[in-house]
Amino acid sequence: MFVKFKRCEAYETALELKKEGKIGHFGISFHDKASVLEQILSEYPQIEVVQIQFNYVDYEDPAVESKKCYEVCRKFGKPIIVMEPTKGGNLVNLPDNAKAILDSLNGGSTASYAIRFAASFEGNMMVLSGMSNIEQMSDNISYMKEFRPLSGAEMKAVNQVCEVFKAQNLIPCTACRYCTDDCPKKIAIPDLFACLNAKKVFHNWNTDYYYHNVYTIQNGKASDCIKCGKCEKICPQHLKIRDLLIDVAEEFEKNNL
Repeated sequence: MFVKFKRCEAYETALELKKEGKIGHFGISFHDKASVLEQILSEYPQIEVVQIQFNYVDYEDPAVESKKCYEVCRKFGKPIIVMEPTKGGNLVNLPDNAKAILDSLNGGSTASYAIRFAASFEGNMMVLSGMSNIEQMSDNISYMKEFRPLSGAEMKAVNQVCEVFKAQNLIPCTACRYCTDDCPKKIAIPDLFACLNAKKVFHNWNTDYYYHNVYTIQNGKASDCIKCGKCEKICPQHLKIRDLLIDVAEEFEKNNL
């Protein structure tokens, strides 16, 4: 993507707009490897702030490189805006065995540990939290009004939650939906991945119902994939989407394959 944006002079355009007073600040939202971020910040030191995906599951994940991207931002002295602190809601709606680990702390909500983890790091100037109702907003305010970083015990607990996620071999999709824009078969890829993840976690029949009667009723099924690879070229998580769709089809379309 960096090559594409350089080719269309996106960075130069932003800098010119700032020079003209049409924008106040110049920042980027980043979805790639740490080495690419280092190249961007080296070539465009005028960048003032960087938005990166950052949460306790992705922190050490080699596919996302949250830690490495954070370290690059710190190296160049750039303030950080955190996106996906709850990993698309996956760190809120935890599997029962993972939720039990955080509940044992007798503290806050599952969301609170994820957001406080992200806010505990020096240089993270803002944590973006998606909220869909007043209760969620009130919860966020309750622990961010007088913020305190995660304690040693709490950090140990979120690391244990990470191990639970790794053991379940879940698809680390954050539902950004970039992959769906150019899919020639109109496959709702993030929704199908969410179905498979939910079936691994909850083992219930609802996932089959949603797969066949909601997510594929007007969109393509996993087996409709023609392996064009457009989705993989744009995926911020660098997922092997074509292979994963085969897994989805084998689980939900086993009677038709």
